Amino acid sequence: MNRNKLWRRSCRAMPWRGVWAVAGAAVWAAGAQAQPAVDAADPQAWPEAETVRTLLRADAAAALTECRVPGICPANGATASRAPMPAPVPDDVRVAAIFGVARHLQVDLLVNGALLRYQAGRAAPVAGARVAQAYQLVAVDGGCVRLRRDDRDVRACLDAGSPTP
Repeated sequence: MNRNKLWRRSCRAMPWRGVWAVAGAAVWAAGAQAQPAVDAADPQAWPEAETVRTLLRADAAAALTECRVPGICPANGATASRAPMPAPVPDDVRVAAIFGVARHLQVDLLVNGALLRYQAGRAAPVAGARVAQAYQLVAVDGGCVRLRRDDRDVRACLDAGSPTP
């Protein structure tokens, strides 16, 4: 095939390409004009969050008025008598490790399964799990640790005989 013939064929297709390009641009422009610009300062037409919260509150109030579960629901509008609270269970405090030198001793404690690291000279834990009422380190005496929480002293010692803390 001669190069001139190829050029003539492509020139015949050129007008159609232009028509398609103009039509595509017109469709795109019409779509852009049809969508209104969203103003960030414009509040929502329906405050959905407040509507849902209001419905949940109404549903909870209706459920409480129809409640018939003994011990949970108030009997005839009166408050149900509650069972006495059981005595608090003492914390399980175990010394996992004591390491370091002189004033730089570090103590790893397991308090109810949560690992806390204390440093000699600092009362609060320096690392470990966040505990709301953490013990305060009073002293490190050899293989034992003295702790305090709410005017209650606790003494925990290393158990060299057990393989795990």
